[in-house]
Amino acid sequence: MPHQPIQSSPPSMTWLLRYLRPVKWRLLALLLLLLATTALQLLNPQLIQRFIDRATGGGSVSSLLTLAGLYLAAAVFSQLFSVWLSYLGNDVAWRATNQIRANLLQHTLRLDMRFQNVKTPGEMIERIDGDVNSMSNFFAMFVVKIIGSFVLLAGILGYMFAYNWPIAATMTAFTCLSIGIMFRIRDLGVSASQSERQANASLYGLIEERIAGIEDVQANGGVPRLMNRYHKAMRAVFLAGRKAWMLRIMPWNVTVALFTVSMTAVLMVSVYNYLHGRITLGMLFLFFQYTQMLNDPIEQLGDQLQEFQKAKSGMRRAQELLSLKSEIEDGEGDELPQGPLSVSFEQVNFSYNADQRILHDICFELKPGERLGLIGRTGSGKSSISRLLLRLYNLDSGVIRVGGTDIRDLRLKSLYRRVGMVTQDVQLIDGTLRDNLTLFNPRLSDEEILETAGRLGLRPWIEALPQGLDTRLSAGGTSLSAGEAQLFALTRVFLTQPSLIVLDEPSSRLDAATESMLQKAVDQLMERCTGIVIAHRLATLDQVDKIMMLRQGRVIEFGEREALAQNPSSEYARLLRADRQEERA
Repeated sequence: MPHQPIQSSPPSMTWLLRYLRPVKWRLLALLLLLLATTALQLLNPQLIQRFIDRATGGGSVSSLLTLAGLYLAAAVFSQLFSVWLSYLGNDVAWRATNQIRANLLQHTLRLDMRFQNVKTPGEMIERIDGDVNSMSNFFAMFVVKIIGSFVLLAGILGYMFAYNWPIAATMTAFTCLSIGIMFRIRDLGVSASQSERQANASLYGLIEERIAGIEDVQANGGVPRLMNRYHKAMRAVFLAGRKAWMLRIMPWNVTVALFTVSMTAVLMVSVYNYLHGRITLGMLFLFFQYTQMLNDPIEQLGDQLQEFQKAKSGMRRAQELLSLKSEIEDGEGDELPQGPLSVSFEQVNFSYNADQRILHDICFELKPGERLGLIGRTGSGKSSISRLLLRLYNLDSGVIRVGGTDIRDLRLKSLYRRVGMVTQDVQLIDGTLRDNLTLFNPRLSDEEILETAGRLGLRPWIEALPQGLDTRLSAGGTSLSAGEAQLFALTRVFLTQPSLIVLDEPSSRLDAATESMLQKAVDQLMERCTGIVIAHRLATLDQVDKIMMLRQGRVIEFGEREALAQNPSSEYARLLRADRQEERA
């Protein structure tokens, strides 16, 4: 059954502190910088106030120059601190959010194939990267800016109470009302922001899916239909984004309206006091400047609440993903016998969906070093057997043993260390040929790589490349022909020296001459392991020990290859006769 997200609790401070703790000293430096910048912001209006009062009161030129110099120095340091603040804030953001990305990716890679099959790569990119991007500003500046805004508010209101309490009381009332309303409606846009993220994820999933199948889209004239789906997805993104934005800016809109009223009231009181000689012109400017400055922290709080809503939606989606658990539970066993491994299936039943069983009571046994050939029509269950053997899915019932141990009791790392599989689709990563063959295993030397590649006939191709093993390959497999990709996949698996190997159509993309050469090399390499070969070409199975035929998920024939081949009534013998007649024709 497809995974259903486990209902997770709202993002908690414990979850956030987990990622902020490694950058705590940088956060402290960020806070100190912000406090220094705030102090300079409070100082500048007072310098101007004193400059105006001294200028209008006949102060000396030297005192005016001193005040001007202090103002200039404060402005320069304020700008330097702002640049440093921005740099340090982004540094904190990337350090914290990169750890979240890493944890999300690691968790996603450990989820089972039932989850992977219903999620497109484009959607998962948006979940792992896009959702986390929405948290960046939160980790960078949210806590610091909230603290800095309150410090600046306290400083402004403190100065105002020292100079004129009626004006200070008016400003305090406006501040408390604005902050109260903002925090009251702080979650207004969170749900809408989650819907916006999901709409983006669906769009990216559609784009990735269609680009991956571009040959089929173009060859079958599907571009107009694709564009129609794209426009519908884009409209969904637009509508969800517009709704989320309108809800997120509600706190800011409220503060703008309140600030306009407050600004008018403060200016009227200040002008009245100035006209009646109660305050100087410089003091009038100071009140005006502080009133203007009062809007900055309030506006910052509004902006940060918008960022908080976006971040909270990203956190919810991240926690939702992290709350999913794989149906494949890791075992605790590490030990397997040395050398080739035995394999046994005991009454194995399996289904991808609850209403459609794929495998029915599969039973067979392979001794260490034996090779099994799997035959059956498309959909008979051959690939399902290999997937179950590698625990890509859980079986419905029964037992699979490798080396005499139930695979459910083994650690997945221990199983994958001894079992290898070659599929028909070869996946390349953007890296060197060496990286692709070894999957970044530094313990494999170039000599081992070339020796294994040579036995599979791939060495001449490697040596013909301009930079040999250092040649860079592009992701997706376009750097290799179909035959080269098949040889490449075999080399990659045999480099791990598996004790049990599954070959899914190992020669399906090779010509007859290359297939004959490859078969000899595979036979040599498989002398040290147990093998299961899935094949449509019967010639591929000439060297196997046993044959198992499947039909609609059931074993219809199992036995020694030679015995089945010599038994004229066996299904395998019938297929051999039909194959020879086809070759003669």
